[in-house]
Amino acid sequence: MSLEMSSSALGPLCAFCSSVTWAIGSTGYAQLSRQHSPFAINFSRALLAFPLFIVATLISAGGISGALAQYATLKGFHFGWLTLAMLASYGLGDVLFMSSTRSLGIPGALAIASSYPLWVAIAGYIFLGERLSGVQWMGLLVALSGIGIVILSSTSQSHPMARKSLARGILFAVLTSAFWSLHGYAVSRGGKDLSLPVGNTARMGAALLVCLGSGKFIDPRLKLVLPWKEFRRNFWLFVLEAFVGSCLFMYGMSHSPLAVGSTLSALAPVISVPAAWIFGVEKFSIPRTFGVCLVVFGVSMLMSGF
Repeated sequence: MSLEMSSSALGPLCAFCSSVTWAIGSTGYAQLSRQHSPFAINFSRALLAFPLFIVATLISAGGISGALAQYATLKGFHFGWLTLAMLASYGLGDVLFMSSTRSLGIPGALAIASSYPLWVAIAGYIFLGERLSGVQWMGLLVALSGIGIVILSSTSQSHPMARKSLARGILFAVLTSAFWSLHGYAVSRGGKDLSLPVGNTARMGAALLVCLGSGKFIDPRLKLVLPWKEFRRNFWLFVLEAFVGSCLFMYGMSHSPLAVGSTLSALAPVISVPAAWIFGVEKFSIPRTFGVCLVVFGVSMLMSGF
């Protein structure tokens, strides 16, 4: 394989690996959200990752002067897109996702929320006149069928409160999908021409401000940092997802075609099923597993022609 081919494959590979870190991270965060505010979880993620990216910038730049020179490459254009990205993820999308897992479960919520590449295709068809092939339309139908199976196999609908909880979970997951699509697009725009540590320093700095503003707006008494015991116990998870995963996601989205990067980074539902089994928070379900697989298979067919 040539160096050029290896370089072109690195972006999509990183996008896929980011879905692995998110599958693991989202499983742990969903458990935390049962007892702690999603804003506190996201603020704690960014609070740990922010200084790590500063250190990474210092190391990669060879010292303080080099780091300052790299940070000088940050322009208003970058700040605007990356702030929008964190508002759509840490400030809104991730919060809605964690809330949706309470009634849909982790794989179920991920299956719906991670269908966000569908928004790319549908928006392109409606607003940009992009035509879909027969295989892509088939993929759309397969993915929607998988989502339906996941929904029907999620929560018992025999009780009015269960129906209300299920409807709220589905709504939150669909909104998550919309915000995550915006997040991916904004990262792909704002991450251009920036080194990974510099771009992610800006992302995590924006995440801290977004979580602070959003959390305090909703509840001024809200505690924005997890208790030290929980923070220490989940230290490895924050490093894996908020630091390593952020590097993978940003590189993958900024060095891949948008459709390819968004599709590969959306494969967390399939990965989340065994992750949820390992964590002991989900029981094996043949219908749900089948539905999750259909979603991913359908999204892959849908994006095959881009």
